[in-house]
Amino acid sequence: MSFAYYRLPYSNTYTKVCQDDEPLMLDSFDHLAGKEGFVIAPFAISQQTPLIVMNGQMTHATVPSIDGAAPRTANRQCADAVDGKYAHDFDTFHRAVSSGQFRKLVLARTKESSLTAEPDVEQMFFTLCQDYPRAMVMLFSTPQSGTWLIASPEILVESQGPYLCTIALAGTMPMDEGLPQWSEKNKHEQHIVEQYIENTITPLCSNIIKDGPRTVRAGQLMHLRTDFHFLPNKGVGIGALAARLHPTPAVCGMPKAEAHRFILDNESIDRRYYSGFAGPLNLFGETHLYVSLRCMCINGNHLTCYAGGGIMPDSNVNEEWHETEMKMIIK
Repeated sequence: MSFAYYRLPYSNTYTKVCQDDEPLMLDSFDHLAGKEGFVIAPFAISQQTPLIVMNGQMTHATVPSIDGAAPRTANRQCADAVDGKYAHDFDTFHRAVSSGQFRKLVLARTKESSLTAEPDVEQMFFTLCQDYPRAMVMLFSTPQSGTWLIASPEILVESQGPYLCTIALAGTMPMDEGLPQWSEKNKHEQHIVEQYIENTITPLCSNIIKDGPRTVRAGQLMHLRTDFHFLPNKGVGIGALAARLHPTPAVCGMPKAEAHRFILDNESIDRRYYSGFAGPLNLFGETHLYVSLRCMCINGNHLTCYAGGGIMPDSNVNEEWHETEMKMIIK
């Protein structure tokens, strides 16, 4: 059986989707046109990581209150020291950006933990709902994807009344008192994402309203965010927009196609469904597709957390490692 849970930001209710038969599997993001259901999209579609659409029995309920106790873990890797694999990848990515081959690249890594017992994934979902009230929280499990838990602050495409919405989200700082002092690196990184979003949606949409950048909170982190509200042109569906926007420079780089290929060829990890997107598509007349950030893959009692950061010419390996540590769901 396949299932998905999702809780929209600032909501106290969640939706559960259960499907007994095999979910629909697609080999192109463009094939989302006219579909409805819960979408599970990978960073790159392959035979091992198909694009999945679930459509089954749906129920709604109130998120219960949880005591917030994290699962007990063992065998964690050291959080402070940069490991050799990440250092090697950073050097490869940083040289490519510094040489002018790319304006930006996003480098991801994983963090492994072993639980003392197989977790109750539903309880983990409820705990994450409590810990990340501003995020889109999702839990999904299919034979094709495995089981994933996500708390994402980043909208890919969302319906908001007659308008659609997407956002440019980049730059990361720890939560602090007072107004944040954003570095030029963070501001430039966010501008690249903002520029890409605007250039991508302009030929497909009208009545574009741009708001930002502004500082927003995601858990114990802050990001720079610019919102875009727009009306799609006649014949332009949400699936087409998602296909054009994904993967954004917030998870990939610029230029987009070349950065995507570079990541697949040079990054040490297999991202699988990390930095793809997920969420309800045309369910109950609404769409809420979010980039799959703050991810954890659950395999029995083994957890694999994913996080990434934008690499620019002035990036520092220790600072980037620390940023990914801050983004992990389990520290």
